[in-house]
Amino acid sequence: MSMSNHLIEDMLIKYAFDLAGEQEKAAAEAHLAGCEQCQSELERVRGRFRALDLLAGDITVSEQLAAQVIKQAGGNRQVKSRVWMPRAWMGLAAGVLVVASMLVVNRGWRDEEAIDKAVSLGIPAAAKEHFAAADLHPAPARPGVYGLAGAGAMARAADVTAGIDERPPFAPASAIELVVLPRRENVQLTIYNSADLTLVRERRNLTMKKGWNWLQFMWANTLIDPTSLSLEPMAHNGKIDVQQLVYPARLKDIGRWLIRSEVEGQVPFEITYFTSGLSWRAFYMGTLSADESTMHLEGYVRVDNRSGEEYEDAQTRLIVGRVNLLEQIAELAQRQHPYGSPVVISRGYGGGMMGGMGGMRMEKNRQYMWFDNRDKAGDLYDFDGDALEAIRKVEKEGLSEYFLYMIEGRDTIPNEWGKLLPSFEAADIPVENLYKYDETRWGTETVRFLSFANDTEHKLGETPLPDGSVKIYRQAGDDGSLAYTGGTDVKYIPVNEKVELVLGASQQVKVEPVLMDFGAASHQFDGKGNIDGWDEIHTWKLSVTNTREIPVKVEVFRDFATTYWNMERSGQLDAFEAEDMDTVKFTVLVPARTKREFAYKLRTYHGTREETWTKDRQ
Repeated sequence: MSMSNHLIEDMLIKYAFDLAGEQEKAAAEAHLAGCEQCQSELERVRGRFRALDLLAGDITVSEQLAAQVIKQAGGNRQVKSRVWMPRAWMGLAAGVLVVASMLVVNRGWRDEEAIDKAVSLGIPAAAKEHFAAADLHPAPARPGVYGLAGAGAMARAADVTAGIDERPPFAPASAIELVVLPRRENVQLTIYNSADLTLVRERRNLTMKKGWNWLQFMWANTLIDPTSLSLEPMAHNGKIDVQQLVYPARLKDIGRWLIRSEVEGQVPFEITYFTSGLSWRAFYMGTLSADESTMHLEGYVRVDNRSGEEYEDAQTRLIVGRVNLLEQIAELAQRQHPYGSPVVISRGYGGGMMGGMGGMRMEKNRQYMWFDNRDKAGDLYDFDGDALEAIRKVEKEGLSEYFLYMIEGRDTIPNEWGKLLPSFEAADIPVENLYKYDETRWGTETVRFLSFANDTEHKLGETPLPDGSVKIYRQAGDDGSLAYTGGTDVKYIPVNEKVELVLGASQQVKVEPVLMDFGAASHQFDGKGNIDGWDEIHTWKLSVTNTREIPVKVEVFRDFATTYWNMERSGQLDAFEAEDMDTVKFTVLVPARTKREFAYKLRTYHGTREETWTKDRQ
């Protein structure tokens, strides 16, 4: 057979190893006699298979293998008669099988094309099973995909038949053996909200070959920190050794693990790494009762994914607390050479990393992170497969200065998406409507607050409340309709701490201060007759008007601009106290649709009269 008036490589191989039929052989000899190019190509083919010289001498080959090799080499009587040739030739033919398998790898043939090509060269059809097991499939180039690359067909065959070569391969023999791995079995996200940092732990069942394996990890178009990659087998303790992680030169966004395996078949592995781009924020919705004495509070968490990777059926854990990083993960992920500044991660029990971060330190120009294992979540893969409740809960657990929220169930969080997840629900929380008037802070407006406490008395207090946004509604009628009351952002609220939600200026509760009288008294003079001490007297009248249908509590703050003062008060006051050295707080309870009034006379001391005020106090 020829193409473009020259012998093709298949024919040259058959001719070189005397596997061609009589007619093919005669045609090849006639062509070679007059074609220098094909003569040169024949020598090149023979040179590529010098390894057959190693098969000279006493070689033991089974009759069955020899028969299969010769049977596949052709179909004419001349070839079949060679079954009775010396056993050394049978060894040579078996060697052709091995070398031809090398040819399949070197030429880049794949899948059925490679198998059919091998059979056409005289490799037994039974070898199909061997090639199929070799997984000659390319891994698609997309973010987050892993692949196994063998160290070469010859090395693999040697591992199976003669034990494992203890010398690790320098690099994968060929990229054509990359295998697309199955989808993640489980994935867990631990999101540190204050640092744009997420710990990803996932399990994949990888197909190991006995001997040396290469596992490839790609992070193109993602914000994964390649310096944080960690790989641990979850079975066959002592029989699988993850030896090294390398970042091949001239291959961007790719890392390869070298794995020595004494077992074949599927093995569960846990892969952990840090990524950026995942964040979460708490949202709260409060609904006041008709009389606004109680509130129904619901908590939600919105998780936003801008990491470049989609996480399917992920268990989500949220960390409240501040994490100090020496370098930003997003910057590490986008470096051209990720190994420039490695982060060394310590292991928790069970081969994985725990969710509660304990701290960081610097030592000899290397960064170290360590983790607090007190979250009791060492086993990532004990998820319950039962149906979720109608409204899922968030399990919370303390981690020293950090707090862990574990959202029940699993959710798929696509890239460039945000997802709202339920957090908690508490009904009939006692609340207090509170109005404040303070000219130094809000001018002449009265500002409304909603007051309660994060404690058991208010049916809360199990966990801190993370930073977030609050929107408050009230029941507007018997039909269940709601009216928006106000909203605000809240900071972290520890357990047993009082909460005051700022709902904005009120038009229904007014405070009006009026200066009724002003004068000076108790003048003191120096030796030249100049005034060097005096008192000022201010008389104020304040009215508090409530036009709402419910009673309200109003706090009125008055700043005296000096710490030297005395005061006489009168009128409809419920409480009075000094807020600080120069400020007092008046408290007035105002019934629905009512106005209440109170007054005070303020004496302030100035100049040498301050000494008089001090002596009187002593």
